[in-house]
Amino acid sequence: MNGRLTGLPTLRVDPHQAIAFLYRGREFHGQSGDTVAVALFDNGVRVFSRSVKYHRPRGLYSLDGESSNCAMEIDGVPNVQTEKTLLQSGMSVLPQNVVGSPETDLLGFIAHLDWAMPAGFYYQTLHRPAWFWPIAMRRIQQLAGVGRIEPSFRMKGVFDEVYPTTDVCVIGGGPAGMCAALAAAAYDLRVILLEARPHLGGMYDHRVVLDAEGRTLHDRGMELASRVEATPRIRVLRHTSLIGIYNNNLVTGFQAGDADDAFDERYVELRARSVVVATGCIERPLLFENNERPGVMQAGCAHRMARTYGVLPGSRSVFSVGHDLGLEAALDLAELGLPVLAVADSRDQGRDEALVEALQAKGISYLSGWVAEKAHGRRELTRVTLTAIHGGARRDFSCDLLVASAGLTPLTAPLTMAGAKPAFDSHTGFFLPNGMPDKMHAAGSMLGHGYPEAIEASGRYAGLEAAADCGGAVESALEEARNAVKAAPGTAGSMIVRAPRSGRKAFVCFDEDTTVKNVKQAFDIGFDVPELSKRFAAVGTGPSQGGVPAHNFPFLLSEYRAEPLGGVVPTTARAPMVPASIATFAGTNHDMHKRTPLHDSQSQAGGIMRRIGVWKRARYFSPDLLCREEIENVRKNVGLIDISTLGKFRIFGPDAEKALQRVYAGNMAKVPTRKLKYSAMCNDDGCLVDDGVVTKRAECDYYLTTSTGRAGVTVEWIRYHTRYDNWDFHIVNLTDAFGVINVAGPNARRVLQKVTDCDVSNEALPFMGYQESAIGDGIPARVCRIGFVGELGYELHVPSSLTQAAWDLLMEAGRECGIRPFGVEAQSCMRLEKGHVIVGTESEIRTTLLDLGMGFLWYRQKPAAKTVGATALRQTADQLGRLKLVGIETHDPKQTPKDGSVVVDTEVRGHVCTARFSFTLSKSIGLAMVEDELAAEGTELEIYQDDWGKERIKARVVKVPFYDPDGERMKT
Repeated sequence: MNGRLTGLPTLRVDPHQAIAFLYRGREFHGQSGDTVAVALFDNGVRVFSRSVKYHRPRGLYSLDGESSNCAMEIDGVPNVQTEKTLLQSGMSVLPQNVVGSPETDLLGFIAHLDWAMPAGFYYQTLHRPAWFWPIAMRRIQQLAGVGRIEPSFRMKGVFDEVYPTTDVCVIGGGPAGMCAALAAAAYDLRVILLEARPHLGGMYDHRVVLDAEGRTLHDRGMELASRVEATPRIRVLRHTSLIGIYNNNLVTGFQAGDADDAFDERYVELRARSVVVATGCIERPLLFENNERPGVMQAGCAHRMARTYGVLPGSRSVFSVGHDLGLEAALDLAELGLPVLAVADSRDQGRDEALVEALQAKGISYLSGWVAEKAHGRRELTRVTLTAIHGGARRDFSCDLLVASAGLTPLTAPLTMAGAKPAFDSHTGFFLPNGMPDKMHAAGSMLGHGYPEAIEASGRYAGLEAAADCGGAVESALEEARNAVKAAPGTAGSMIVRAPRSGRKAFVCFDEDTTVKNVKQAFDIGFDVPELSKRFAAVGTGPSQGGVPAHNFPFLLSEYRAEPLGGVVPTTARAPMVPASIATFAGTNHDMHKRTPLHDSQSQAGGIMRRIGVWKRARYFSPDLLCREEIENVRKNVGLIDISTLGKFRIFGPDAEKALQRVYAGNMAKVPTRKLKYSAMCNDDGCLVDDGVVTKRAECDYYLTTSTGRAGVTVEWIRYHTRYDNWDFHIVNLTDAFGVINVAGPNARRVLQKVTDCDVSNEALPFMGYQESAIGDGIPARVCRIGFVGELGYELHVPSSLTQAAWDLLMEAGRECGIRPFGVEAQSCMRLEKGHVIVGTESEIRTTLLDLGMGFLWYRQKPAAKTVGATALRQTADQLGRLKLVGIETHDPKQTPKDGSVVVDTEVRGHVCTARFSFTLSKSIGLAMVEDELAAEGTELEIYQDDWGKERIKARVVKVPFYDPDGERMKT
């Protein structure tokens, strides 16, 4: 490691904490606070990667990811922006897009073949002859892309997501953004501040020039950051890159975590009432021969390398700049010990003369109206040629660092994505936002402000505008801030685009190796508008999303079209504005599920919890996945099962019956009071979408249950199908308000009698009866006499908060009867024995009530228009060739087909919906959908199962139900 600068107040690294990492298998060391790129540079690495098209050497150019120059593979993950990724102990870093080594790439010769690959090379050449294109396409696919990832790779780390809401969202933690956040928070508004770097400060952070009050800008930035962090109403999300901005101020991004965070990276999606965009500027590259050679660097990059990380970016340097920040960087770096041989300033006027005088006082050659023409060196910079813009004078300098910057480019992509239109401003040389979206404001240097007082005044003004959007009384403060912005000094920008003789290797886009020559070639072919030329010449279509070519590209098109500078505007930005990993979008993959009121006790009782739909439920209560003991206990004694996942609804009002008539197939006018009516809902195609029971609790007041899968959509379903009728009814979703316990088995009545004073005899509460009573010490219960598993059974619907108490009472009351819980798998087997259908298991989107043998539920006397699906049921009543639900029994009881196995002869003739071995019947039984010609009782079937080889399972169609066909056990 080279010696670093120490003792600088601007440093963001800890020289006392070394971090070891691997680069190409060798151990190197960096400092805490380094990015990977800074650590590599400090260890002498200059060639970071090879370019995607020509395999040209690429090095450290910027520190904010404006290009893919420093994209590398870290810990198996390709395309990581190393200049933005904080160094961590044990990281393994590899270069990418390299055959051999970064310094000696075996494919580097391609750089000499640029003459053979003009703009649109693939489009123009490889399609003739036609037979050649498939061959060329396969080869292109093999060579395309940057970085490799193994199919077995598994992303490490914790990836989270957060979805906050706020009054004001400020994007950018520089001086303008911090002032905007403080101004808005002063009106008791919630503010979220997003900053892409790991710390606040922005353009102030590394600068030590003095402001109007005699403070260094770094100190001023630290003061603002302290005020922001001390303001309770401001929430700061550091190291958070913007993905996009969408309608109604929806802002998305992703945040990299630090050592104290519980996540490695998290997706951020926030909704704000007002947004302030203070994203600042990036530097615009000069266009000259070999302008992307390792050793060519932005002024801000070189300045921050020294001031923020303590690394001098070279040993002999030349500056070619077009803005005062470049002059400031040259002067400060010279004072820090960097030899500066010359400073070429592309401007003839508009510069800060005090900076010029300070440079000259240090003996640095200052060349006004000069610009870099060519960078020399095979792999790294060794020499630079400067030339006068007006005239033929040239000078060569031997150096290993060329700091090159034409000027600044505002980061207006968030605004244009949100709908603002860029308009060229001849004074600043910027494309400024025009026609701002509602409740969105811009601030800071991105508007052309260069002086600290102007930047901060602009931020305060934007923050007050955002406060006004949120209802803040800011009129007087807003007027004062507006006047402060107008009174602040302005700055002039640089218009230079390229050197007089830019050569054929002057790159407009580093990501895609697109040169000035390529843009001209596309223009000559006819692609003279940015939207088309961008795609044909591949300008700004790489990972950096147009960061480097943002201004130069439209400037070049304006020149070629012989229009005034700025006559062509940049293309609209699209998300993601900064590359994000797929893992970040995927998140942690939390097992998002709902729990019943009995979840914990079910688990503690030995329940094996499984995901069933959106719920976690006890599928088994023993390691025996066939559930023999659970089933036999229900058949012989009594069991309990938690069925709280059922949908539960109250519908009431004068027209409640009409609504039920509309969506249910049965005659809901015949729903008896204190009795249950079983019915089904169909869609417009007559296909089953739900079933359940309905009871009439009082006049115009009904209580109904649905399947678990429909619990979340029944309200919308009923509302949708009655939306034009102006009926007077209300529907309330009670699914989460009530828990449900099913007590089933021959001893169910005996257990229930112990916990309630109500009469639950067969006469008082017959099969399909309904009663409201109390159990225990006053737990209200809605008791439904139902036999879904084929035994005497009662469903107890009780308030969720009291469900556990009710369960405990029943378990205690049934102790002498051998009561025990049973799970969903045992329930499924027992209901199969009864031939009871589960929606979504025996039915599918094409399955009508008639196909399922449930036509008895359809009341045909209702007008078709009043029943959803009735018309389709009539039309398909005699339709041939449909699949029908039948019961099946295998010839060999030991052969139980898997759910989903296909019924075949010479072709597929159906499929098994559910099949289980029945301990009660000592048979393997099932329900299957088969073609109607195979549905007759006694028909022999063959079932193919993939793990049985050529052997097929023999079965026959049998009558359903399999168990207790007359229903005596559940009705007595």
